[in-house]
Amino acid sequence: MIEYTPEDYEFALRILHHREDLTEEEVSRWMDEPEHLELLREMAFVRMSQYKENREEIILGKRRLNRALHGTRRLWVMGSVAASILIILGGLFQIGMIGGRLRGSTEVAAITPGSNKAQLILSDGAIVDLHAAVRQLPLSVIGIIRNDSLEGLKYSGAVGMKEEYNVLQTPVGGFYHLELSDGTRVWLNACSELRYPVSFVRKERRVELKGEAYFQVSRDSLRPFYVQTSRQNIRVLGTSFNVRSYPADQEYTTLESGRVSIHCLGQDCLLRPGEQLRLSDTSVVIVPVRSESYIGWKNQCWVYDNCVLKEVFKDLERWYNVQIELEDESIGLRHFTGNFRRYDNINTVLEMIGLVAHVKYEVEGREIVFSWK
Repeated sequence: MIEYTPEDYEFALRILHHREDLTEEEVSRWMDEPEHLELLREMAFVRMSQYKENREEIILGKRRLNRALHGTRRLWVMGSVAASILIILGGLFQIGMIGGRLRGSTEVAAITPGSNKAQLILSDGAIVDLHAAVRQLPLSVIGIIRNDSLEGLKYSGAVGMKEEYNVLQTPVGGFYHLELSDGTRVWLNACSELRYPVSFVRKERRVELKGEAYFQVSRDSLRPFYVQTSRQNIRVLGTSFNVRSYPADQEYTTLESGRVSIHCLGQDCLLRPGEQLRLSDTSVVIVPVRSESYIGWKNQCWVYDNCVLKEVFKDLERWYNVQIELEDESIGLRHFTGNFRRYDNINTVLEMIGLVAHVKYEVEGREIVFSWK
């Protein structure tokens, strides 16, 4: 169990009530500690209920907290004080002093996280909807492709066939995993498409990507593996890396292990572990990064390290199937550090963003509008 100090709670409450008095440097430095992020997560996880039903508990909790924070001894705070913090925060969420305003609980309840779902387009043009309730594939591919709601697609019986291509597409709020015939594993994020051979029969293994995918490439020194995007040609032998290539966005390739060679904008670039290639229409830049900040989605977690909010909002739109509007475009340029579980309730995510970035929001249907506090 994490032990929080009175100073931790005091600073967290300053973020809640007096964020405008803190600099971004102060907030970022405090949130560099993982336990501080977890403290804010606990705050955001408080479930909202009726204020009248909890008013006495909120008042009692506040008194306990004040005694703990202003006592003469500097003690590690656990138990009743931690509970008091959550009670107080619960009350603040309920009466609208923190975070956003929701236009009806039924509307928010309709916003759910994404799930394992995709469409498989076979070489003959047949379309198969893939989701938790679908296990049986057409008879024409039984023995070639196996589908499992947890493990995804596996092309275990496809070796030695003639060259035919399948396409796997994930919709908004979709995510899927597949294993290609050579043993390469691919995790496909929302709003993405991967075109690949049913069996690799050439001297090179080549796939085409739109959107975002994480690759664990099976090593084969005689047959290099290529990932082709709209602007990159990525060559690997056996390695793990993430490619983000959504239309109209900057492209990112992040290397976790091994080495990759990338041809883009007439240049050949070599990436080493912990490096990221950032590609725009006119420039190529290689920078050192924490790879977990860019591949966390594959492990059902978003990790943001000093990321601008407009990038966070794009992820939310694709995963929760919502539309995010900004009353002031400068909100999208504010830097954000934090992490969410991919299956968190949307309100948990919005509250965390509100606390850290000092913004408020309104939800109506599937539209979320952010404004400055």
